[in-house]
Amino acid sequence: MSTSQHFDGHDANDGVLELPPTTVIDTGRPQTAGPQVELITGSRQSYSSKTTSLLYDRLQAVTILMLVVYAMVLVWALADQTVTGEKVVQDVLRIYRDVDLIRLVFLGAVLALLMRARSSSQTLLRGIEYSLFGVLTLLWVFARYEAVLIDANAGDITDLLLDGRTSMIGLFTLMIVHGMFIPHRWYETASVVLTMTLAPVFVLIFFEVRHPELTQQVAELMSWHYVTTNTLIMLVGVVLATYASNVLNNLRHDMHEAEQYGQYQLLRKLGSGGMGDVFLAEHILMKRPCALKLIQRKSSTDQMALARFEREVKTTSGLTHPHTIEIYDYGHTDNDTFYYVMEYLPGLSLDELLTEYGPLPPGRVIYLLRQACGALAEAHAAGLIHRDLKPGNLYISERGGQCDYVKVLDFGLVKLMHEPAGTKLTSDHVISGTPLYMAPEQAVGDQALDARCDLYALGAIAYHMLTGHPPFEHESPMAVLIAHAREEVSPLTSYDPQVPEDLQQVVLRCLAKLPEDRYGDALELERALSACSCSGEWDTQKSATWWHDICFTTTTSS
Repeated sequence: MSTSQHFDGHDANDGVLELPPTTVIDTGRPQTAGPQVELITGSRQSYSSKTTSLLYDRLQAVTILMLVVYAMVLVWALADQTVTGEKVVQDVLRIYRDVDLIRLVFLGAVLALLMRARSSSQTLLRGIEYSLFGVLTLLWVFARYEAVLIDANAGDITDLLLDGRTSMIGLFTLMIVHGMFIPHRWYETASVVLTMTLAPVFVLIFFEVRHPELTQQVAELMSWHYVTTNTLIMLVGVVLATYASNVLNNLRHDMHEAEQYGQYQLLRKLGSGGMGDVFLAEHILMKRPCALKLIQRKSSTDQMALARFEREVKTTSGLTHPHTIEIYDYGHTDNDTFYYVMEYLPGLSLDELLTEYGPLPPGRVIYLLRQACGALAEAHAAGLIHRDLKPGNLYISERGGQCDYVKVLDFGLVKLMHEPAGTKLTSDHVISGTPLYMAPEQAVGDQALDARCDLYALGAIAYHMLTGHPPFEHESPMAVLIAHAREEVSPLTSYDPQVPEDLQQVVLRCLAKLPEDRYGDALELERALSACSCSGEWDTQKSATWWHDICFTTTTSS
């Protein structure tokens, strides 16, 4: 059982000023005593707060990564020192070993600090970031200085140059790690990694100040070829780190913006319909859950689809019946992605109900259908016909403590009964609707449709609810359409002899081939349903009992 708390009525900045809830702004006026009202902030994370959370995660990841890398370097230095007989090489490896031990202790301390600073501010985390990379760079400077001193005293130019190239790899890697892992604007990353590029210069300056007598021994480090090569390595590191940071930061920003539409934050996808996708969303300030429908991007250049989408919003928002889905808001983004926001319904569609539990008791069928009739009556009185009624567009929900509460959804194919010339938004040669529940006149492409095609669809839905089968089932949609137009429907009692005769007659009248042989309107149908002998067999108490004992119990156990 997949009954979930969702709406599924379709087929289917850094720099942002954030005030704490109790912040008081001094306006220069005398303060008066009175209740303090907290600002509603919503549960959605701002871009700045998301950056703070990501910064924490990335700092933790970088610290662990560096711990692993420097531990591997330490193991290599220890192993290499035991098999190397040359004193100069052993001395250099000893420096690497000692510095690596310091690095590991420092990184362990940073990791412990991060473990205790999970809810820290971005300012503190930035301080940890700069300290982390600053100390690692200074340790690189110290290790490189000691290695140069050892090689200079030994007069070993080969090892001097070789150690220089090897150490540059470590600094280059540190720059790339910062650019790829730490969330920053590109110029902030550039300032950090450019500072790192000064490390080799500091080594030489420090060496010349401390040991001027050995300057001649390291003259090769100041040669044109060596300096330009190192400069190129550093510049490549700066470019790669800055570019990576810029790309990743833009992606994060785009993803953040893509998740927000107006005052609504997308949480997760619920389903898809003929005109768009439906997402569970939340109003940023009011924290009210809602369902947000987006027009599919593949239709964004189709003017007819856009017009139909807007009409769905306008026509549905004008309907106020409690059994019609309520529209809260409507808008579009800068890239012309249209959306509208509707109420969030906990429950399941009639299609899901029938699939999971099979045919429904006659009394419950009447109980549900009468609610749908009320919604259709308002729409028909406003000159609107739905044209796509089906089990997937009738949602069974819990509203205001009342269970088995029906909501009519998805007016995406709604049609004006007296559509003005020049405003037609569907093709004369296109049959719109769902074949299994389509009225004969709709199946043959008759454009002169009226509200009675919705009554036929409601009858087909009732047939399915009572028997577990739609009126006609064939291998192809075209065969189903032909059956609606030409074949007589089998009596409901051929599937279930227990279907009351008076209810069967009401359903079969809805399924009459000619519109004039059906009920005149939805209210007449509602009265006929209420007159059936079993109309009182299902009520609010039985609905509540079923939802609690069967639906909710099944959901919990699954």
